[in-house]
Amino acid sequence: MSATHPYVLDDDSDRPTSNEESEFDLIDYDSNDDEPEVISHHHCASSTSSAPNLVRASSLQPSEVVIGSYRLGKGLVIRPESTVELHGHLTHEADIRHSGDFLRVKYIVMNLETDEVRLCGHRMRRVKYLGQLFDWQLNELAIVLRIKEQDERAPLVAGLEDVNIDEVYRIRECMLTNKPYPFLSFRASGRLAIPVGMSQEEIKLQIFHAGRLTCRVINIQYVNQHGKSYSGIVRYLYAKEADKLSNLDQLMQVGASRKTAISIGVEDDDCVIVTKDCSTSRNRKHRRRAGSSGLATPRSKARFSSKRDQLTYGDVYCGVGGASQGALQAGYSVAWGLDKDDRAIEAYKLNHHSAYSFKMDAHDFPPQGISKKAWRVDVLHLSPPCCYWSPAHTQPGPNDQANYEALYTVGPILKKVKPRVATLEQTSGLLTNREHKRNFFMLLNDIGQAGYDLRYKVQDLSEFGLVQQRKRLLIIAARRGMPLPPFPKPTHGPPGNSLKGLITIADALLPLRHPGYEATTDPYNQPRFFTSPRTPYSVNSYLKGCITTGGTTAYHPSGMRPFTARELSLLQSFPRTYQFTGSKSEATKQVGNAFPPIMAEALYRSIAKTLKTYDQDLIGAENVEELFNNDEEIINLLSDDDEEIEILSD
Repeated sequence: MSATHPYVLDDDSDRPTSNEESEFDLIDYDSNDDEPEVISHHHCASSTSSAPNLVRASSLQPSEVVIGSYRLGKGLVIRPESTVELHGHLTHEADIRHSGDFLRVKYIVMNLETDEVRLCGHRMRRVKYLGQLFDWQLNELAIVLRIKEQDERAPLVAGLEDVNIDEVYRIRECMLTNKPYPFLSFRASGRLAIPVGMSQEEIKLQIFHAGRLTCRVINIQYVNQHGKSYSGIVRYLYAKEADKLSNLDQLMQVGASRKTAISIGVEDDDCVIVTKDCSTSRNRKHRRRAGSSGLATPRSKARFSSKRDQLTYGDVYCGVGGASQGALQAGYSVAWGLDKDDRAIEAYKLNHHSAYSFKMDAHDFPPQGISKKAWRVDVLHLSPPCCYWSPAHTQPGPNDQANYEALYTVGPILKKVKPRVATLEQTSGLLTNREHKRNFFMLLNDIGQAGYDLRYKVQDLSEFGLVQQRKRLLIIAARRGMPLPPFPKPTHGPPGNSLKGLITIADALLPLRHPGYEATTDPYNQPRFFTSPRTPYSVNSYLKGCITTGGTTAYHPSGMRPFTARELSLLQSFPRTYQFTGSKSEATKQVGNAFPPIMAEALYRSIAKTLKTYDQDLIGAENVEELFNNDEEIINLLSDDDEEIEILSD
């Protein structure tokens, strides 16, 4: 006996169950139904096109056509925007919660010579199969795209995949939404026939295999020529990417803001009310934006003065202030820095005397006795200690536990400060070391739970004018409703391209030859000579090795001595006049811990350009990629060198 019952679940989590593998029954795809309807017969655009109607990266074959639908049999018809479940690489049983991937179909392609059919669309995967990147909720999916690094097309175009029709297991109901969980989840999808007396686990299993699926997030990975991914985007779907709500769905969501009562069922005696706490709906500032191009067409000229409306900036784990110095050079107003190291925060005060200097543990944020106005900023930077995550960390250290825990202050601080944009800088080992991959995903999850979309990248800082080949993990996070700024494009490179040349040791140390500089009066530029000279090398070469808290294994090109603390600071791109505190070894530690200002400056200029174009109504929150990839000349109008810029309509 079966009856239509509400979804009565104490727990929506979808933790992985048994890994037992076996075959499950497949739908019979054989059918004698009518031939599919041919709706078009054309070649696909070239791979360099960014048109939204691309079928795939390569062109259609002469014998291929795009068709409007394909009948599987038993009344099942696949159409564009259908969602199909695919056979997994694992075998399955119907009594355990495992499944293959899914495909949101965009196009159906048939070969007229062979009658072979393939589906073109976006791959989706249950979030529980993506590690700790998202919370594991029942029937929640994520779009997963793997895109070549050099592919400059829009991700949803470049990420289209082909799937042979034989890989389809069944059709599923799936809703794409930009609303937070649990909106439009299986709980809001209406009725499901559930036999009386089912246990909680049996109900979950029924929902797993027959309930509505919901996709609200996207995970984009950019893959290099070796198939490795060191950059990506993790975000909620944009409104333009979400499905339009039906009248029923809209009705089900009415009033679902603080505490939602969801009743699914028709008989009064069967109806059980399930309550779910939801965050209150936020008042959103509505903006009038242009269409897909994202460019406004104002009736009059929009003006922006670079001398007003400075972006405010805060720096957590600031050290001596390398990131703050970069923000200052990019035109920001540095509001405050926070660090628990005595010497570091003392040096921070000397260099950023107009900013608050909070000497405290980040776990204790916010500071007591300071109004929210003082620490609420537009852009927030966080650089938790990286020693534990570094590839060079091969032996246990006394601060390992503290450094481990520091990474997880990021989410709570973001929730308190609520910056428009946040940046993070970490050792590349957090991403590249398999041992730390789980922690990397947990960090991204914390940022997402705080209400932010993000992009990440392992960046070689020499591409931005640093003398050393220093690879760091960079993250840009934008509060949902704000545009997600792109990473800046490299400014330096090897000979043979249009970029500036790579910086040499001679270039970096040039400020020491300034006529007004007196080395003898600088306590951090007093050389200590080797007892046995080493092999000299060219001053016009690049710095080998990496600057750490202990200095560097490289020595001065003369071969006569190590680099001084002042020289190391210049190699890290600090200004010659930057002040440090404590002994020479303490100053060296401060330099080694710093985020190089030259990279920070490039990063914050890109963020400032994005926020300024957004504030000027030139782009919407969802149009950043289109503007920066295809209309970069518009961005260039916002030159930092102009006192007043006029944005003209077409």
